[in-house]
Amino acid sequence: MKKLLPLLLFFITLAWSNESVTLQLPWMHQFQFAGYYIAKEKGYYSDSGLDVTILDAHNKQDPFGAVMKGKAQYGVGRSSLIVDYVNGAPLVLMAAVFQSSPMVLLSRKDSNIRTAQDLKNKRVMLTSDTIEGAEMQMMLRSVGLRSSDLRIQEHSYDPMSLARGETDAMIAYLSNEPYILQKVGVETHALHPKEYGFDFYSDILFTTKNETLQNPQRAEAFYDASMRGWLWAFDHIEETAELIYRNYNPQHKSLDALIYEGRVLKELAFRPNTSFGSIDPVRLEMIAQGYRLMGAVQAIPSFESLLYKHSVLNLSDKEKAWLKAHPVIRVGIDQNWAPVESIDEKGRYTGISASYLNLLEKRLGVHFEIDYSRRFWSDSIRAVQNKELDMLSCAAITEKRRESLVFSRSYLTQSMVVVADSHVGYVNDLNDLNGKKVAVVRSYASEDFLRSHYPKIIPVMADTSLEALQKVASGEAYACVEGLGVVSYLIERHGLKRLKVVGETPYRYELAFAFRKDWGMLASMSDKVLGSITPSEYQEIHGRWLVMERNDPINYRLAWAVVAFMVILFILIAYKNRRLDVLVRQRTDELETFNQRLQEEIEKAVEKNRKQEKLLMQQAKMAEIGSMLESIAHQWRQPLNILGLTMTRLNLSCSISGNDETAKVIEIAEAQIEYMSQTIDDFRNFFKHDRSQVSVNINLLINDVEALLGPLLMRKKIVIEREIDLDIEVLVYPNELKQVLINLINNAREAIEQHRGENRIIYIRCVNDNRYCTISVEDTGGGIPSGIIDKIFDPYFTTKFESQGTGIGLYMAKTIIEKHFLGKLSVYNTTQGACFEIRLNRSPKEGSGTLAQSSVPLPHSDRRD
Repeated sequence: MKKLLPLLLFFITLAWSNESVTLQLPWMHQFQFAGYYIAKEKGYYSDSGLDVTILDAHNKQDPFGAVMKGKAQYGVGRSSLIVDYVNGAPLVLMAAVFQSSPMVLLSRKDSNIRTAQDLKNKRVMLTSDTIEGAEMQMMLRSVGLRSSDLRIQEHSYDPMSLARGETDAMIAYLSNEPYILQKVGVETHALHPKEYGFDFYSDILFTTKNETLQNPQRAEAFYDASMRGWLWAFDHIEETAELIYRNYNPQHKSLDALIYEGRVLKELAFRPNTSFGSIDPVRLEMIAQGYRLMGAVQAIPSFESLLYKHSVLNLSDKEKAWLKAHPVIRVGIDQNWAPVESIDEKGRYTGISASYLNLLEKRLGVHFEIDYSRRFWSDSIRAVQNKELDMLSCAAITEKRRESLVFSRSYLTQSMVVVADSHVGYVNDLNDLNGKKVAVVRSYASEDFLRSHYPKIIPVMADTSLEALQKVASGEAYACVEGLGVVSYLIERHGLKRLKVVGETPYRYELAFAFRKDWGMLASMSDKVLGSITPSEYQEIHGRWLVMERNDPINYRLAWAVVAFMVILFILIAYKNRRLDVLVRQRTDELETFNQRLQEEIEKAVEKNRKQEKLLMQQAKMAEIGSMLESIAHQWRQPLNILGLTMTRLNLSCSISGNDETAKVIEIAEAQIEYMSQTIDDFRNFFKHDRSQVSVNINLLINDVEALLGPLLMRKKIVIEREIDLDIEVLVYPNELKQVLINLINNAREAIEQHRGENRIIYIRCVNDNRYCTISVEDTGGGIPSGIIDKIFDPYFTTKFESQGTGIGLYMAKTIIEKHFLGKLSVYNTTQGACFEIRLNRSPKEGSGTLAQSSVPLPHSDRRD
């Protein structure tokens, strides 16, 4: 019996011990692999019955080789795993941590390498494995560059090679080398394959088919714990960086470098309407097409079997037991924060958060009991902290709140903006509000941010967001700080047309479920539910709140009924008091005059609000067009480039076979593809806001503008003639100046069309001296009538029908030139037509830096009949 006891203890220990698993990384420990460290250090792996060993590149093991040979069960690889799969490797891709690869070609900013074409005859450090760096090869080929066009160097893996001038460009990671070089005073420029249509996944968690078939529970547990680790790491970048700095830092990176790395990688890991880690088989096919054109694969199979099919929710026995013990959960809400969450007219809980809560309720199989008794948000959050309620359906994540609450992952983000009266100018920085009264909602995160970081701002407390906006409208507060989605909804819904967004803040609402401090298990289960939401479910939740309800029109019938009642009342008084007949008649006349003036004021106010609404709608429309073009460019770029690579291969084949006629046809097709690609670039660049002023050659800038407008001008048989010194340069925001010039040239085109003269020319001239650079746009459209020439820069002034023009284009052009560039825009008539003259300062003046944040694309404008 004594001999059996040790043996029995051995088997019991074995049964209760965690299962050993190895993860092989492709590089040395750094923030790039933070999620796996967090899953290990926070106990996510051990809670799932796993004992995980994380190996970095010090053991010189390739992740693919280590997993295939059984030395590791899981690995982290690049999109080149597609090639291995097509070549027969029994792989399963579990998750793509980075939706876009951080790999770029990095050059010094002062080298003037702005596009991939500029790399011709330059020294470039590429990795020896062309498959691993396939996106780089494809980017170079898409612009017609081959290996022979580059002076290829062996990669030193030392970013200081760029600083010392030993190379012109090198393969680098956005999250690493730019920071190192910035610290030594070297500014860099990155060429990202994504901008050329080759958007590859990176850091793909993978395993083998045998692992998923023979150990399905282990695979699911590893996947789930790893994803939880990643979400926690990105939600707590500073804390994660400190952990890596202490425990996983063989490269001896500084804490600041690790924080920088985490922030850059977070931008690459998340994509709108896409669950974290998801892999799209259609996108895999597009990537595989690129590999096929490089000759790495011969055929492209279906990728459905390559992707890991994880269960929707992998709840542990402990989690299931917890849910069974807590069938009813008391939920605190904010009754006045539409469209995020609110109580509607019928007393129902509604909004974006309500939809997420309903989804959580269905997936977990519990009942959420909404607390309607607490009217204000401050009461609800206090109740959860005191455990009178169990959770909040929506709360902004802050470090202060983490002391008393535990949060799920964020499911909604809102930028915090500054709202003020329409006459208030743009607020560049919250310090501009020092000494002023700013309305915030009591106990909101915005109050914490203002009190902590801007103590000179005088907070004015409100119980709801609507009340805060009303305090601004009444003049009780100078401005209000609140979420963009909320203020947009409330301003539209409640007719607060005198208010507008006048600035952004550096803060955002990261909104999540918040739970009692002792209910961390429910937070963990909520993360699993949020991670399981599909793009269609996401769209269904958010889509219904995108369209704002329009205000009801002014009820003129009611207004006139009130006026009529007042008139009848005075008539009755006059009838009863004949002795005051004269006085009543006088008062009646005064009342009628007052009513007439009141009606005129109302009509003026309505017209002003209508015009302001038109301006806001036009701005929103142009911003939406920019976003749409960015999306179209992203979707079209990759198939267009793959088509270009295909034509290049055909051309090479024809050259070898001597088929000259076919080669000519292919060259024509290649030229058209290049033209389409350049057109995409032109439109994307036009709608992209500039971040800083740069020195721009005016002649080259006019080339860009003419490229956009050239086809339209040709159809209208209008010619552009230039008188420009080819060497003139000026420090400007290029895209904003392009917007003004496009507006003026379109204006000139319309004038020429309406004039119907034989001479159809637009003259563009540019002269400069020591102080000013003057650009003029002159047309042959007959000139502007003297009666309106002084009004054409007025907002909303137009001589066309509303469907043809808004009357705000020239006004906004003047605003950009005079308030943002601190220059001057003027107009005068010539013998042939009108001439618009832009005068820019040769050197920047203080204040001109606001343009990059406050400018918007110019709408189409009109100036005459």
